[in-house]
Amino acid sequence: MNKGWLTMKRRDFLKQSFILGAAGLIAPVPKVYSAPADGYSGRLLVTLQVDGGWDVTSFCDPKMNVAGEQDINNWANTAEIQTAGNLSYAPFADNAAFFDKYYQDMLIINGVDAQTNSHSTGVLHNWSGRNSSGYPSITAMFAAHNAPDQPLSYINSGGFAYTADLIRFSRLEDADALRQLLVPEKESDEVYIRSPSDMERIREYRNQRHTRLLSDPTIINRYQENLAAYDSALQSKSSLSDFENFIPANEDIQPNERVTDNVNSDLKRQMQMSLAAFSGGICSAADLFTRGYDTHADHDSLHASLFSHLTDSIDFFWTSAEDAGLADRITLLIGSDFGRTPNYNSDMGKDHWPIGSFIVMESSPSWGNRVVGATDEGHNAYAINPSTLLRDDDSGTNIYPAHFHKAFRRYLGLEGSSVDQDFQFLTTEDFDFFG
Repeated sequence: MNKGWLTMKRRDFLKQSFILGAAGLIAPVPKVYSAPADGYSGRLLVTLQVDGGWDVTSFCDPKMNVAGEQDINNWANTAEIQTAGNLSYAPFADNAAFFDKYYQDMLIINGVDAQTNSHSTGVLHNWSGRNSSGYPSITAMFAAHNAPDQPLSYINSGGFAYTADLIRFSRLEDADALRQLLVPEKESDEVYIRSPSDMERIREYRNQRHTRLLSDPTIINRYQENLAAYDSALQSKSSLSDFENFIPANEDIQPNERVTDNVNSDLKRQMQMSLAAFSGGICSAADLFTRGYDTHADHDSLHASLFSHLTDSIDFFWTSAEDAGLADRITLLIGSDFGRTPNYNSDMGKDHWPIGSFIVMESSPSWGNRVVGATDEGHNAYAINPSTLLRDDDSGTNIYPAHFHKAFRRYLGLEGSSVDQDFQFLTTEDFDFFG
């Protein structure tokens, strides 16, 4: 036997099939709603989940100290609130560079009331629009509506990812392992470990198995539909094997970054892999995840490092998206569990506070350079009139996550669709945040 090839034994093939299935690449379970004929080239949605509860009073909803009250921010003793366009931001961390560069691309919604100090409920509420379980993430809904037949249509890198059986999600954590799954005959660019004849036998076995399954009268419709969708994806120009061409080379993959003593972040690598999947036409939506914001002690020092990493990473994301020719297709939503208290505790930390913010970003949107919603000096939410989007203490309402999600679904074209029909906000007021 030629030493350049290793013959695949039956157990090796079965192991490979198991790995593919475990990775979510050949074991689809969701219902399929529509089927684009080829690689996905439409609108893209990304969420950036800032885990732990960020302090927006040192970011996009800045607050000065009030005489006679406890200090809300130490930076406010020596600095003033800054502005970029119509946006206000705190002179903290590296905020200035970020807001000065991206203010025209941002919509900030302040005073969002998560109605909880619980992390689990806050995560549910902010990322599904509901404060109880059973409702899908906005990214799951978007992927199920736009590209359900694509093999990696919904990528999640951590955080909230409940799908309500609309679609599956996939993880892309290890580029080398992913390459082995996509092109199992290669160990590296130069080294092949399985011969063309071996791979032909494997593919033939797979095709026979799929044909047998698809013709089985007892197979459930959902599984049959997704087997067909998987085969279709393999035959398209944006197939799983073609995706290898979009994965960054090992030397170009972003390393983990030490942000704080307890946070070693792979956020930029998450961004790279998501953008690669977008470029390959096999993905429509992705969740990014960064943690460490539950700063009950040493708040200022930790949040300064965390915010600097956050804004640097968002800048990396948009720069990379522009380089990849994707920036004009992407909507980026940034949020967290809730906010942090308008004062420091005895450990110079800040505790949980239900009022937070959402930030939506696109490349040169019509709704950019705007702030909706407001809070008082103690970071309590003002009531807002849904029609005028102005403060209205008499007939307005607090902005809740449901208000945002209802408006966001409409903006993304999801409202009234098949993925929305079981999860509608029937009694929620309409806020036209994107008008």
